[in-house]
Amino acid sequence: MNLIEKRLAELASLPAVTPGDRIELTPDWKLISGKNSHSVFKAFWEQGYKKVTNPETVLFSAAGEKEDYLLTFCKDSGISLIDCEPEDYFCKAGIKQDSAVLAGINQQIKQMGGSGSIPIVISPAAMADCLATSSFSMVIPDTIYIELIGAANQQYSGEALCRYLLETFHDSLIGNAVILGGALLEQLTKQERRNLSHFIPLSGAAVGVLSADGPLGQVESVIKIKL
Repeated sequence: MNLIEKRLAELASLPAVTPGDRIELTPDWKLISGKNSHSVFKAFWEQGYKKVTNPETVLFSAAGEKEDYLLTFCKDSGISLIDCEPEDYFCKAGIKQDSAVLAGINQQIKQMGGSGSIPIVISPAAMADCLATSSFSMVIPDTIYIELIGAANQQYSGEALCRYLLETFHDSLIGNAVILGGALLEQLTKQERRNLSHFIPLSGAAVGVLSADGPLGQVESVIKIKL
């Protein structure tokens, strides 16, 4: 198992997982943000749920939210209301992201893999179930390890690397787990790593992380890119 699979297995209370396994796991955080936020609460109520389980692990990005009934429900349920995107909130609050599994409904959270977390996007209906039960199901994807070899410079900044990788892989990574690694990552600033992490949602990967230490286990494919 690689670093992604090890953490997913742990949260599913399983000794091991392999690609193709369907598992039920409890994420470390549940993140509700983006234009589909209302759909989560609508599904929650339509399915007859009354109580949010473990509300201390739920963040609702309520910036610009004008529906008082929704804000009241969140406050009464113990859900934390934040005034920015989850990624910015984690940074401001100093919340440790290393190996934290994040369930969210907005593709943008996949960028948080650049900070060491393992973000997984689920449907609003699945998130509604997760609010009530604290868990969701998923199928373990194949993992591709992409090792970046070379020196970071103006030509290969985080943003430039993101563009280069998108041009290289096009849509070939859709549905896979992706681990970006290599010594080059250690040369990037925190902001450059964030810029590079835009590659994860844009590539169509199911889940992705940046890991200078590599995959820390078995993967289905290894691709080395010399820059």
